Amino acid sequence: MMDFIPDSEISALATHKFQSAGSTWLDEKMDPFWCAVAQRIPRYISPNLISVLGGFCCALAAVFTVVANHVRWIPLYFVGPFLIFIYMTCDAVDGKHARRTKQSTPLGAVVDHGIDAFCAFTTGIAVVVTADPELADPRLMLAFCLFHGAWFCAQWGELVLGSLDQRGITEGEFASMTVIALPGIFGPDAAKSHLPSWLPFFGGRPVLDPVTMGVILGCGGVCVSFALRIFCKVQGTADRLRTIFPLAHLALHTTAAMQLAASPLRPAWPLLTFTVVGMHAALLMTKMRFMATFRVPWPALHAEMLPFLAGTGWEALGFTLGAGGWLLVSLVEIALLLAMWARLLRRICSRLEVPFLAEVPLKEG
Repeated sequence: MMDFIPDSEISALATHKFQSAGSTWLDEKMDPFWCAVAQRIPRYISPNLISVLGGFCCALAAVFTVVANHVRWIPLYFVGPFLIFIYMTCDAVDGKHARRTKQSTPLGAVVDHGIDAFCAFTTGIAVVVTADPELADPRLMLAFCLFHGAWFCAQWGELVLGSLDQRGITEGEFASMTVIALPGIFGPDAAKSHLPSWLPFFGGRPVLDPVTMGVILGCGGVCVSFALRIFCKVQGTADRLRTIFPLAHLALHTTAAMQLAASPLRPAWPLLTFTVVGMHAALLMTKMRFMATFRVPWPALHAEMLPFLAGTGWEALGFTLGAGGWLLVSLVEIALLLAMWARLLRRICSRLEVPFLAEVPLKEG
């Protein structure tokens, strides 16, 4: 289950060249700052250590956001955005630092983008908790799933189309920081405020309603766009059917998540509900990210999905696992994710003889 990447592809990683589909205006404006930060990082700091530090900060941002929305202390609302900014900076400078200090290794892209998959989960938690601290809005789960779906489809696009379209990621991170900081700017009850009645479409609606709808429509549009581009590129009925396996698994994940959101678990344990769904999404996103890096076809069956799908199926039949059962499912998901990472990192470091967090020695000559 954990060896879904063949040894031959791990060896081929030594010649892997990451291809991005370009940058945006905001990326170009931020680049001088990122370059300045990279220039000040000493060589003995490993690029992968920078990536891991950024991922840790992003995960911590979700924790502080949840705490802030419970404690309702104004300064705490700004800790999450600050930590996401650190993550964004680490994500931007790790590669620059690697190239400047000649520490680039085949492992770098795996660690960098693999951590991004987990951060998509934690950022999603921070945003939905801010949009509705009680997580009562039924549309939030759909927005949550489509937020992850857009990230998943971008990696799927790289797997099939050959390049990763990263345009809009920086804008999305700044938008997330802004949303998370809103209660600190306008007060803890900012999410309960209503828009002026004279506004078209959203008049009299909660102030973050446009954000929820924007995520649903925007991220849903990204998913459809990638699906159409991939479907148009791949020729032949059989090849098209094999290629859309990722979309089928994403649809299955979203359907199961919406089923869980309609179960008794969500009103009783809303944060646990979103955490279980988000961890399952993190498993799928991480696996897709690894497969896109190694150019390995997406398989039809994934054993990692079984705990989540079995649990949601049980709930759909009218039974319930209860909070304890779903907490166990979330712990199993975390264990599976850690095992996936540990196994792949060991294989790459051993086969290619590269360090994970240690400084990369300079090559002689």
